[in-house]
Amino acid sequence: MKFSKFVKSLAPDGGAIYEYMDERWLASPSVLMLIPDGIRSVTGYSNEKMPDGIGRLISQVGCTEYATLVKAIMPEPDGAIKDCVRIFATQDSTMTLPITNDDWSLIEKSDFCEILYAYDLESDKSVPKALLVKQYAKYPDDEDQLVGIIFPCEYTEQLNFYTMKEDKNNG
Repeated sequence: MKFSKFVKSLAPDGGAIYEYMDERWLASPSVLMLIPDGIRSVTGYSNEKMPDGIGRLISQVGCTEYATLVKAIMPEPDGAIKDCVRIFATQDSTMTLPITNDDWSLIEKSDFCEILYAYDLESDKSVPKALLVKQYAKYPDDEDQLVGIIFPCEYTEQLNFYTMKEDKNNG
């Protein structure tokens, strides 16, 4: 993930800095990003233990499915690019997760994404909770590294609305 860009987006106040399992995370309202090794100083308005809810979310990492960007939607025809909503989906399209364009711009081409989900017993369905951004392992014996968590934005699919990508696939 683009750490420098994320820090700049937080403006002069910075974000909350959380510690979890000997790692430091920088947080905005919609993104948690791992502070890379070697970064000594980050401006933040707090430095505290990771909230329990987010810690539980990170510990659920086994409940994930690989996801890719499948759509970019402009909710308003005359809107600015910052209004664009990016939709990630699992390979079988059973789960989708919308994120803001600003949050999407933090993902690097070399990163890969997974949808973190919880299983809802009442509806008997998987419910997407967040988009995990990971870096591939550097060495064969290493594990992939979680470098960011992006929370979904509010978005409701509009009726009779399609994207150019869908139009190409249908015609």
